[in-house]
Amino acid sequence: MANISHALVLPDADFTAWYRAAETYTRAFERVAVVRSPAGNDLNRFRDVSAVQAPGVWVNNDALAHIRRVYPMVVRVDVIRASTPAELAARLQDRINRGDRYGVYLNDGHINDRFVIGWPSDARPARIVRPFDAPLPDNRKHEGLDVFAPQGTVIRCAAPGVVATVVRQATALGYGQYVQVSSVVGGQTYLVTYALLRDITVTIGQTLSAGDVLGRSSQDQSKIVVQQPGKGLKGYLLPDVIDPTPLLYWPEMRLKTSSDGLRIREKPGTAFKALGMLYPTQRAETLEPHGRTLLKLGVAGQWIRLRSPQSVEGYSAAEYLVADETDSTVSLNLTGMNLDILHPLGRPDPARLKGLGWVRFAYNVSMGRGLLDLNAAYSLYAPHIERYQQAGLKVILVLTHQTYGEGAGYVWPYMTTAQWRELTAKYADFARQIAARYAGRGLVYQIWNEQDTQGVGESAVRMPAADYGYMLNAAIQAIRSADSQATIITGGHISGPAKGAAYAAAALAAMPASIRPDGIACHSYGRGPAGSKYSPFGLIDDDVDAYGKLLPGGKVWITEWGVLDFPNDPAGTVSDYAAGFVDRLKRLYSGKVATSCWYAWADGMHNGYGLVNALDHPKEPLYSRFLGL
Repeated sequence: MANISHALVLPDADFTAWYRAAETYTRAFERVAVVRSPAGNDLNRFRDVSAVQAPGVWVNNDALAHIRRVYPMVVRVDVIRASTPAELAARLQDRINRGDRYGVYLNDGHINDRFVIGWPSDARPARIVRPFDAPLPDNRKHEGLDVFAPQGTVIRCAAPGVVATVVRQATALGYGQYVQVSSVVGGQTYLVTYALLRDITVTIGQTLSAGDVLGRSSQDQSKIVVQQPGKGLKGYLLPDVIDPTPLLYWPEMRLKTSSDGLRIREKPGTAFKALGMLYPTQRAETLEPHGRTLLKLGVAGQWIRLRSPQSVEGYSAAEYLVADETDSTVSLNLTGMNLDILHPLGRPDPARLKGLGWVRFAYNVSMGRGLLDLNAAYSLYAPHIERYQQAGLKVILVLTHQTYGEGAGYVWPYMTTAQWRELTAKYADFARQIAARYAGRGLVYQIWNEQDTQGVGESAVRMPAADYGYMLNAAIQAIRSADSQATIITGGHISGPAKGAAYAAAALAAMPASIRPDGIACHSYGRGPAGSKYSPFGLIDDDVDAYGKLLPGGKVWITEWGVLDFPNDPAGTVSDYAAGFVDRLKRLYSGKVATSCWYAWADGMHNGYGLVNALDHPKEPLYSRFLGL
């Protein structure tokens, strides 16, 4: 039901006749859930409710008053006055003829919208840093909400409206740079202030939709203040403020647990019966107003009513819950596999990869011979990309030095900045042409590979951070000019959470603030769960924490990890390491890590420990266990 935002509530008495009267309407407009009277049904699950106001259905025969009192999360109430099924059928047919789901053309007051604001910060997990009315040091009460937004986080418009004010210089108000957006809903005017910003992208008079980018946060939080001129509260820093908390409406919000498993209880309290469990890889739906939920998250002693993916409804301890959302670039099945289309065993049948979420391989135009034939490369790679995508796998293409430049006159250890920039122009043009061929296919492009390596290898070429930032900027712009929806991530940083993260930060600093990749990638060899011989450098946590701080709201992409240089180790020992690695990511970092791609599929693909041996035979128990992770 989470994807159905519109409910049509029909009278319970003579329901079959009412249902038949509405059948044509429910076929004409997609995603309409038919509800048999409000009794016993939670309309809070729906953003929009079309309520048939017939005698005996609603308290005092007033659908609007009933819904507003009992179901505070409903945004739009569309009252359809019909005394008989025949009358309802006629009214709905009129809407169908006009292609008007809610009958907006009538303009007779039957639609009642409440003013709501979405979640403004891209940082995850989402949380309220300082609530409305919190005491401030100067004996004032807080006039808005401070939301989690580490410096540089994208801040978005939370409600549609028109930009009324843009302030780019700090004032005595203490808001730093800020934007004010005016909205009119139901004849009422609301003024929403977004404060503590930088890199503001909007101008006065501009019309905005919810979700449009306003700028980025200038501190570790952003402030949102809502005023209702003539009707708000007094005694605050700004006049006529109202509490934004009950206005928050974030239908994409899902709850996940930070523990190994969290009980869902019949009532709030540990003494009550456990009805089910919520696990780290699952997402639950809150059954409480979104603002109230966000206030409770992480607070000891608070309980949140929720619904699990198995439709178990009950209460869970808020201190073990965090807020996230479903993200199209992140699969809960985060395991992936590094392939090599040029290797005899490196392009397995997709059926053998069942259980994985991702595949990754280099887009090698050079073919090891310095070739620059994009048509030949497309003929080689396109069929494999298609068959893996048809099997439901997400595809990461690595655009490396082998995409353009290998054997084309560049001597890697002696490259100057001028030569890197010359190469960048050609490389970016190739990236643009490649992206144009695959536009709309949902591919992920990785720019270069192990650019912070200490030397030059077959698959990795080092470059200075500033030169990489220049290349990354050019490649992002080139790819997005051909495919605006493409996901673009950095090359996998190989030098660890300290040196690698510092290199990545320096590369980002060399780029325009308005251009950013969608994620930071790393190669986490030598890290994993505690106690493994394959984790000599420490926990995988160190990589996720270090790289995760660099791009607020972005994900960490572990595009290579595995066991290197131990070809004769028992598959059972390697299997334990791999299972512990993935389990730790799912328990502690679900929603923060986009993928973790094992290196490699087969023995003989460089020095990686394969899931299959050189004869293409599965290495058990690693083979079956990894595919089942």
